[in-house]
Amino acid sequence: MFAPITQKPKSQSTRHNVKQDWEKLYRAAIIESDRSKVLQRIEDTEAAILKRSRRLSKSPAHNEKERKAITQALYILSLLRAKGED
Repeated sequence: MFAPITQKPKSQSTRHNVKQDWEKLYRAAIIESDRSKVLQRIEDTEAAILKRSRRLSKSPAHNEKERKAITQALYILSLLRAKGED
């Protein structure tokens, strides 16, 4: 009677947008000058990175460059967090 609901494969532009999401949040976090907003920006970025990392783990091929960028971003965010707690 009704056709089953199926998920459409993500387009290349959708995948690119997901990647850009964490990158935009990351840039916003590292340039934030208002100390009262830095922690929230860090947390938002980490959440977006976690979401992206989960997607990358489902299709590990051809993602090494982004994985390295994520690792570096998480390190920088940890330094920012430590600096904000001083």
